[in-house]
Amino acid sequence: MTSIKKEKFSLNKKIISSKFNITKNFLYFLIVPAIILLVGIILISTVGFNLGSDFTGESVVKIYVNNENRFGEDVTSYDLNDSNDLDEIYKKIEIVLNDNGLEIDGFRTTTMTIDDYVIGRGQAVEVTYQNLSSDYNSIIAKNNDVRSSLITAFGYSNYEKAVSNIDYAPSEADFSWITGTVACIVVGYLVMACYIAFRNNPSIFLVGIMQIAIDIFMLLGLILIFRLTINLSLAIIILSTFLLSIFNLIYYYSKLKSNIKSGRFEKVKFSEIANATTKETTFNRAIIYAVLFVVTIIFSVLAVEGVREVALGIMIGLIVTFYTSQFLLPSFCSVLYKERKRAKTVKSKVDKKVPE
Repeated sequence: MTSIKKEKFSLNKKIISSKFNITKNFLYFLIVPAIILLVGIILISTVGFNLGSDFTGESVVKIYVNNENRFGEDVTSYDLNDSNDLDEIYKKIEIVLNDNGLEIDGFRTTTMTIDDYVIGRGQAVEVTYQNLSSDYNSIIAKNNDVRSSLITAFGYSNYEKAVSNIDYAPSEADFSWITGTVACIVVGYLVMACYIAFRNNPSIFLVGIMQIAIDIFMLLGLILIFRLTINLSLAIIILSTFLLSIFNLIYYYSKLKSNIKSGRFEKVKFSEIANATTKETTFNRAIIYAVLFVVTIIFSVLAVEGVREVALGIMIGLIVTFYTSQFLLPSFCSVLYKERKRAKTVKSKVDKKVPE
């Protein structure tokens, strides 16, 4: 007796068998990147990027916390070994900086020697913050205001040396890193595109340009919208997004080429071939992206501040490249390949005719 097993549709089969037409709804999917690019243009023209200390420089100040109670009972004494005291110190400094339009970039415990008060290696905190101006005089003026506010906040009016002079470290960023990365991206893509153009189909070159351009511009637009801090690590984010775009392009094109050669879509419009190919590649790409997304989430939660910014940028790149490869790439291919493939099909049928 043979038993009939009912085959359960896997998620992959459900996606492939769905009647949803991606290429037909291209204009609807184009609304999202259009809005992002429009908002990005407005933001770049008004507030600009949220530049980090790599571009703007930073200032550093040390504050003695009077742990030895050297200044009498009128001045609050803190112990950095007490977490509550440490939190209170942080909040005081944060309020002062926020009142001056600044934010804490770095905060750590340290020691401080003040000869005027015969204090040797007393407990202190070191705070770094990003300068918001490129003008040296305005930065020095702002730092003087910050120092005066910190002296008042900690009750050091009679002990000004308890707050150090604020050291300003101008930006020494090596911008050649970003320039070199962009150059590598351009050269690398041109080499790959030329190889594909000569080996397979020249129109993939145009598809790639459109795909990569919209990925990079959407990435930058979302970075502007979410106000991520821009440091030299931006080069890593752009490079990872570029590599994801290339992966999607090659993976999709190889599957598309395979479908065309298989003969399954001989009498079907090219837009339908592109649509079917998208469905066939969705499941595998979704798994790859899910793994990468989980990894970036882990880094964004557990990593230090600098690495967290990179992880968040890469996360945005993942979202952007998956969206465009899923909803825009099929339409790009459909528009550029349609007439070419029809011409080839007609020619091949003529060539197969046997002379009488």
